[in-house]
Amino acid sequence: MTIKFSLGKCKTKAAYSAKLQQKGKLNLTKIKAKYDAILETPILLVIKVNGTEIVVHSHGELMFKNCADVDWMEKVAEEIYTIGLK
Repeated sequence: MTIKFSLGKCKTKAAYSAKLQQKGKLNLTKIKAKYDAILETPILLVIKVNGTEIVVHSHGELMFKNCADVDWMEKVAEEIYTIGLK
């Protein structure tokens, strides 16, 4: 299954944002089981992957803080979407 998403700088240019091209809900419980969760609310998770904080919104948006490695972010976003969209 190929998950289609876009990755680009967010409006403030302070972070990168990955968004699903089709609407989808992420299962935060499944994502939390695989990654280190720093913060958890009913609608979002903040996880840490290789030292990078990623805000995972249940509506499908991922925000990568302080990271410029686009290839790595694409790989991690695909992983998160694969786990969370099942």
